[in-house]
Amino acid sequence: MISGIHISSSQMVINKDNGQKNSLPKFEKNQIINAKVIQMLPQGKAQLLINGQKVVAKTALMLTPGEQVQLKVLQEKDAIILKLIGPVQKITTRQISSLVSFFLKNKSIPDLPGAKIARVKDLLYDMALKSDKPDKTFVPKLIEKSGMVWEKKIGDILLGNKSSSDIKSSLDSLLKQDMKGNILKALLIADPGKFEALKTAASFLETIENFQLLNHQSSESGRFLLPFPIFSEKAFSFGQLLIDVQDKTKTKNKDADKVICISFLLNMTRLGPLRADFSILKNQITGRFLLKDDDTCKYVKSMISELATRLAKIEYYVHHIECNTAKKEEIQQGSFIETLVKARDDSVLNIVI
Repeated sequence: MISGIHISSSQMVINKDNGQKNSLPKFEKNQIINAKVIQMLPQGKAQLLINGQKVVAKTALMLTPGEQVQLKVLQEKDAIILKLIGPVQKITTRQISSLVSFFLKNKSIPDLPGAKIARVKDLLYDMALKSDKPDKTFVPKLIEKSGMVWEKKIGDILLGNKSSSDIKSSLDSLLKQDMKGNILKALLIADPGKFEALKTAASFLETIENFQLLNHQSSESGRFLLPFPIFSEKAFSFGQLLIDVQDKTKTKNKDADKVICISFLLNMTRLGPLRADFSILKNQITGRFLLKDDDTCKYVKSMISELATRLAKIEYYVHHIECNTAKKEEIQQGSFIETLVKARDDSVLNIVI
């Protein structure tokens, strides 16, 4: 329920001569930044957390402590002027439940190619996890073709100072390489009388958008969750890939080598649920496999030596990999999603001008 309406300018000002000059984050004109409201202060000021640093901004906006907002840098010289773009949208409980349900439906997308949407089946197969040989382009393809960065790619085209014909050509080319773009186009031009046949595609589109929202809200922490298709027996099921590149605001030495953490969670036909957690520093790997029972764990443990040999061939060296029987909650389909979710409660509507 909206408990108040507050009309104000959308700008915030951070003065460099107020004692915080040397502790300010680096700002660049037209930069889009995320900020967390720590507290409201007297005399129309707010304390914000930006890139891990606390700053004080003068503002007429009525902000809520704990709220996440997006700001655009209009000026960064004598004073830093920021424009409120809007609250950072948070994922809802219903959307979280929808994402968990998506993974529980094993082989949930057999009908999507059947909806006869151009290129959908080809894109799914191109992104699908394959076990016969290493694929160095697996993650880049997953990001570029799954629809996760569709809006960014559209923005790059529209803001690229191209002619109308060049924009059309670029958009046509982009549509052939993006899952979300393909489905959006199909739904836009669909005959209303035949829309029932596209229900599966519309539901899948909603799932893509929920993942975009989940990743947007967790981007500051450096963690991203990507669903990836697995093709078997003429149907697609989906696994989960959680990538943790570390919270950039908490890294003291910006030039230090980063530990990249990667986790897989998928339901295998014979082995059942499998989770793999790996930490990678340069070309050194440490990790673990988590499986449903002792017998399955024993089998996978017998394969670790072969895995180490195959990794060495592509110049990745195993420091230590173990195999454990998982606790039930560790291999539940919602375990990765839960790590990325935060609660939020809004009570004031800001109308900015």
